[in-house]
Amino acid sequence: MNTSINEKNKFHKILNWISNKKLHILIWIIFIFYEAFIIGIFIGKFLPISNYIVFYSLNVATFYFHAHVVLAFALKKLNGRWWRLPLCILLELVAYLILTIILDYLVINYTSYNGPFKIEFTASFFAAPIYRAVYFMSFSTSYYFLLNFLEERKKIENLEKQRLNNIIQIAKSENAFLKAQIQPHLLFNTLDFIYQNARESSPVAAEAIYSLSEMMRYSVDSNKDREFILLGEEINQVENLINLHQLRNDHNINLHFWYEEGIRILPIIPMALITLVENMFKHGELLKESDPAEITLKVEENNLIVETSNLIKTVKNTSGLNAGMENIRKRLDYTYGSNAEFKYFTDINQHFKVILTIKHIENHQF
Repeated sequence: MNTSINEKNKFHKILNWISNKKLHILIWIIFIFYEAFIIGIFIGKFLPISNYIVFYSLNVATFYFHAHVVLAFALKKLNGRWWRLPLCILLELVAYLILTIILDYLVINYTSYNGPFKIEFTASFFAAPIYRAVYFMSFSTSYYFLLNFLEERKKIENLEKQRLNNIIQIAKSENAFLKAQIQPHLLFNTLDFIYQNARESSPVAAEAIYSLSEMMRYSVDSNKDREFILLGEEINQVENLINLHQLRNDHNINLHFWYEEGIRILPIIPMALITLVENMFKHGELLKESDPAEITLKVEENNLIVETSNLIKTVKNTSGLNAGMENIRKRLDYTYGSNAEFKYFTDINQHFKVILTIKHIENHQF
């Protein structure tokens, strides 16, 4: 049973190979019949079929060996082509001559051949096979360069398709980007409309809407291609965030925000400071008057130092805390490398502390 299946598989492989090489097979059949017929007419007789099979097998093998082995090896690297190609062709000619002599010997001595041809090591004896070898090698060289031309053209076509696909993807991305810009624009216009209508009837709600709108606008703008922003922009949004939480908690938030006015012009990566403050509101206990949270920004010896401290909530909600901290660390490492030190820990009094130090802060440019 298994033998029968294997034979069928082999038969299908042979059929597939013939199907793939049918153009080659057809061209060789036409060429061999044409050449054998012309030579037979010229010399006045035809050789046995076995002779044609033997010698044309050598010539066909030479054709493909020269294209796929000799030229492929000799022309593979630019360096050394000048000596590799002549040497390979010389060796190929020698091999062809040796195989021709062996085949002539077998045909003369082991077949029914009774013609006048004899093996003689003379110039005229070697001239015919050398001419024959060069003849097929010349066709093979044309075949080799044709294959390379078709392969290069296919590569160019694939690159062109890839380029067109990239253009289409870029167009789609630009379209999506424009849509993404339109959606925040509509949202901000809506928030502005609500703010204007709520100013007189509900000033507290209007103030909350204004702070929220400013923070959302800043968040959208910070996603644009800006590696650095002014620290003052980040400070403004931290103040908006604090104000928003004060409104939500009837101004019972106990948080001290200290910074030197001169540091507002320093560069920093977007959303770093505000993310630290958001984590304080999410995970910290900020309603205890006797234990207020603190945010301090200062410059010491050309180093920006950001420190935060807050009491941890009795019911801990640490989901997302470590992820948020590690995200900030990765962004700092990517931008500042060894010039940024980022530490966070919980002390013995259950205060969560963050210390961010950016060295040589004034050397960073927008």
